Amino acid sequence: MADPAFTNTPEETAEEALSPGFVRSVVDAVDRADAAQARELVLPLRPADLAELFELLRNDEREDLVRMLGTDLNPEVLSELDESVRDHVIELLDPKDIAAALTEMDSDDAVYLLEDMDEAEQRLILEQLPATERAALEQSLDYPEYSAGRLMQRELVAVPPFWDVGQTIDYMREADELPDEFYEIFVVDAAYKPMGTVPLSRVMRTKRPIKVSEIMETEQTLIPVTMDQEDVALQFSKYDLISAAVVDEAGRLVGVITVDDIVEVISEEAAEDIRLLAGVGEEAISDSVFQTTRSRFPWLFVNLFTAVIAASVIALFDAAIEQMVALAVLMPIV
Repeated sequence: MADPAFTNTPEETAEEALSPGFVRSVVDAVDRADAAQARELVLPLRPADLAELFELLRNDEREDLVRMLGTDLNPEVLSELDESVRDHVIELLDPKDIAAALTEMDSDDAVYLLEDMDEAEQRLILEQLPATERAALEQSLDYPEYSAGRLMQRELVAVPPFWDVGQTIDYMREADELPDEFYEIFVVDAAYKPMGTVPLSRVMRTKRPIKVSEIMETEQTLIPVTMDQEDVALQFSKYDLISAAVVDEAGRLVGVITVDDIVEVISEEAAEDIRLLAGVGEEAISDSVFQTTRSRFPWLFVNLFTAVIAASVIALFDAAIEQMVALAVLMPIV
C-alpha cells in the first residue's frame, strides 16, 4: 500500500507531485521490486511530470520502472522526455508497442518522436503501422528539418462553406478522428484551399441554420509548409495567433500549427541562443562527467589562460601597487 503522504492526486501542483519525498517513495518501491506500489504512485502523474520523474532516475531505476508500467505507460510521456532519456526508454520498448503509442499521439508528436531515430529504427516502427498512418508520417518526415511541415499536426476540422452550423456541430460530435485540442474550424473550398476560419466559440454561440460562410473570418495567416520554425514563431508573435493553417505549394490545407507548439520552439531557440553566447554545445542531462568536461574544456582553458595573463600583468606592477594602493581598484579591469 502506498504511503498516503506521497500518493499523487490530480489537484497537486507539479512541485508537490515531484517533491523529494515523493521521488524517494518511488525509488524505494522500484528498489524493492514492488510493482504495485510503483504503479499506484506514478500512473496518476501527468505525462510531463512522469517524464521529469524518468529524467531524475538512474538508468537501472528507469529500466525497472518502465518494465513495471508495461503497456500502461502513457505514450505522451515519450514526446516530453529529454532526447537522451527518450532514446534509452525507446530501447526498452518493443517496436510494436512504440507503433501502438504513435497511433494514439497527435501527428506532430509522432513526427517529433520519429525524427530523432535513425532510418533503420524509423523503418522498423513504421512497418508496424497501418498503411494510411505510415504514409502520412513518412510524408511529414520528408519535409525539411525545423520546417512547418515537421511542426504541424494533421488532425484538424475543415468544413465546406455551404455547411450550416448544425451540420458542423453534428460532424464534430460524430467524427472519430478529431484533434484533442483545437480552437478554430477551417472553411475550405472544393480544392481544399482555406477560405477562412471560424472560432470554435462562435460556432457554439450561433444558431444551427446559419451558414458557416456567414460567420467565418476571411483574414487569415497561411504558413507555407517549408517555412522555417523560427519564422513561424515570428508570425505567431507578430499577429498574436492561437493557431494557423499550413498549406502546401498548391495552397491546399495540409495541417495546422497551434500556439503550444510555438511555445516549445521559442524555448528551444532561446536555449540554443544562450548556449551559443556561452560558447558551449548542447548537453544531455545523461551525459557523463567526462563528456561534459570534454565539451566545456576548450573555453574553460581559454578562460584560465587569460586569467594567468592578467595575473602576470598585475605581478609586473606589484611594486607600483604597493606604493599607490589606489591602483588596486583597477585590478578588476585587468
